[in-house]
Amino acid sequence: MISLKKDYSVSDLNNFKNTADEIFRIIETSKKIMISTHENPEGDAISSAIATGLFLKSLDKEVYLYEKDQIPANLKFLPESDKFLNEFPKEPIDLLIVVDCGEFSRIGSNYEQLSGINRIINIDHHFTNTYFGHANLVLPDASSAGEVLFYLFLAYGAYINNIKYSPFDNFLGDKFAEPLPCDKEERAKILSFISGDIALSLYTSILTDTGSFHYSSANKRSFYICSVLNEYRLDPSAIATELFETKPAEMYFLLGKSLNTLEFSSGGKVASMVGTKKMIEDVLKESDSGKINGLYENFVNYPRSIQGVEIAIFFRETGFNQYRLNFRSKSYANVAYVAEKFGGGGHKFAAGCKVSGDINEIKKEVYRYCGEILNEKA
Repeated sequence: MISLKKDYSVSDLNNFKNTADEIFRIIETSKKIMISTHENPEGDAISSAIATGLFLKSLDKEVYLYEKDQIPANLKFLPESDKFLNEFPKEPIDLLIVVDCGEFSRIGSNYEQLSGINRIINIDHHFTNTYFGHANLVLPDASSAGEVLFYLFLAYGAYINNIKYSPFDNFLGDKFAEPLPCDKEERAKILSFISGDIALSLYTSILTDTGSFHYSSANKRSFYICSVLNEYRLDPSAIATELFETKPAEMYFLLGKSLNTLEFSSGGKVASMVGTKKMIEDVLKESDSGKINGLYENFVNYPRSIQGVEIAIFFRETGFNQYRLNFRSKSYANVAYVAEKFGGGGHKFAAGCKVSGDINEIKKEVYRYCGEILNEKA
């Protein structure tokens, strides 16, 4: 069994190369490969899974995309978005690749059935990742899982064409030079495993996980990668329209109800909203659309956008006295520390967890931990 349980940063070039080479060897000796991501998926999760699947299909692998939850409607423009299974394939699987998932259990219910797969590759960018794979490529300072995959696909192009190349050359430090070689033939070989559909998926991944380039993860690397991906004749305007301007009317009715729960803590530096199952039921009673997935997606960004707010929280009811909490911070607070207090995790500026109990008691405890994080900075 391969074990590479080490935290790799984007600047850790040697470890990236060693791990990438190990991943390539595992893939080359596998035929039936399943790709999964976390439950309640968003743009980075679905786009990264699709990009990985397209890459593997180009290597003549038999690919199964798995996601227990519905694909959000605004991501159905992506290629292969209709190919996801919501049940584990019955065929024996040689390899499981998990993308954008910091913890194995976040694959969803019955995830234990997958632990018996002999080889698991874990590709992620959450610094709270538990390194559950037999091979782990985790780049905590990457903007998204899509960014990690971009490096991996470039590395494979160099690997298969026997080109001495690191995807991070000239990417780091104060001096930023062209990371890809200028020689057209060599550049084409390194990019040879990124197709137009893969470029679309990776661009969507980065666009969504940087909050349309609003978040601090939108740095020189993410902008450069997107400029390379746009060489594949993407239509950024059309992509943005699909992602951000195709919301169902029911979402706005629901937003009105949720905004009525807006409240503040820590002198206005913490703001929260609540979304209940009854709110959704009431909205859908007046709708002809039936069940709609992802209605509460990104609601946490509304309290985050308020002037003076540093930490935003969205409490989403998932069952009786059960809640999914989403955290966002604006500039300095590390909300992953708050999520970890409740068994969750994530990034410094975006994290989540699941909790059980009375909502008022949950709020008190969450607000207290948020206050502690804010006081540490003060």
